[in-house]
Amino acid sequence: MKHELKKIEHSAVEIKMTLTAEELSPIKAEVLKKVASQVEVPGFRKGHAPLNKVEAAYADAIKEEVVESVLKANFDKVIAEEKISPVSFIYDLVSEMKETLEITFKVDVYPEVTLGEYKGLEVEKETFEMSEELLNKEIENMMASKAKLEDAAEGHKAEMGNTVDLAFEGFVDGVPFEGGKADSHQLKLGSKMFIDTFEDQLVGYTVGQEGEVNVTFPAEYHAEALAGKPATFKVKINSIKTLSNPELNDEFAKEAGFESVEDLKAKKTEEIKAREEARVQNNFVGKLIQKLVADSKAEAPKSMVVREVENRMAEMNQQLAMQGMDLDQYLKMTGMTKEQAFNQIAPMAHNKVLVDLVLEAVAKAENIEVSEEELNKRTEEIAKMYGMSVEQLDAELTKNSNLDEFKHSLKHEIVAQKAVEVIVNNAK
Repeated sequence: MKHELKKIEHSAVEIKMTLTAEELSPIKAEVLKKVASQVEVPGFRKGHAPLNKVEAAYADAIKEEVVESVLKANFDKVIAEEKISPVSFIYDLVSEMKETLEITFKVDVYPEVTLGEYKGLEVEKETFEMSEELLNKEIENMMASKAKLEDAAEGHKAEMGNTVDLAFEGFVDGVPFEGGKADSHQLKLGSKMFIDTFEDQLVGYTVGQEGEVNVTFPAEYHAEALAGKPATFKVKINSIKTLSNPELNDEFAKEAGFESVEDLKAKKTEEIKAREEARVQNNFVGKLIQKLVADSKAEAPKSMVVREVENRMAEMNQQLAMQGMDLDQYLKMTGMTKEQAFNQIAPMAHNKVLVDLVLEAVAKAENIEVSEEELNKRTEEIAKMYGMSVEQLDAELTKNSNLDEFKHSLKHEIVAQKAVEVIVNNAK
């Protein structure tokens, strides 16, 4: 058998295998014999039909098995000879079998990476300075999260930010419409939960006041019968509630888990510093890696990008499941198709694949390896995170046939971390 290999875009190759009549004959004869023993041909007992009759009746199945047999026997030899590493299954397979056999197919391969200079990289690094303003904003947010809704004082006029308990009924062309009525509905003014200027028109209302609100439904409103239509809502304010922020004192600090206001401020200062310094460092590392990716040359195989997108969508599905929803429901709610979601995620996935390829190239250049001790330590950390022992984690992964994949992924993660450390430690 001879073969030809041609490189095509996106780090894929096209391989053509050709068998002569002499090479094809024994393979075809063996397959034909096997098929003949398993199938029935009209007019003959099972396994007793003449081979020429079997071949005529089951030509496609015979060809398919011959191709499969040839690929099974020769694929590994071809990739070893060509020194390529497939990262996808065979696709776009075309075959023609007459006296000879020709098989042409494509496969994505691990790309060649021309690594840019990864030592001495220079990018701008943000500086962080703690300030009273940042601390005050943090404390304000803390206090806002503890704020309580309280009934507004008598005669209070509704303002943006107030929450009103509202009775309403909507009319289009003087006729009430389905879903447009409620006797009691909580609405925070300024939240933009209602259409058009509905909320703005309630500003100034007092408890018990009745009136009319005039709005126009959006042209792309989900209820087709209402889309683009002007509407009038008869409204009545049942109650108005305002947010009451707690006072910043030692009592508040203790309720929040601190000894005093002074202790709160000191610990929040340290918390902000740690968080912001981590953010600054992460941004710095990200800029270094993106600069290296831009200075390197590598093509991301489509199959690797697709896998990354699928992984991200699976993670999203898991996160949604924790909220009692799945991906299909989320897409329906947001008006997106799976294809649109895929295309939205694809650019980020493409960049992630390129980053992984470049970091692997750095690891190879630096001869980075992972020791058993490092692997065990990281496994212990993950087991602890899930409230399990290492033995329990191993047992769970073994039960689900994921142990080998888990260890491979963990090694890849540690290698990437070490490669990043090399880049960061050698940056200017």
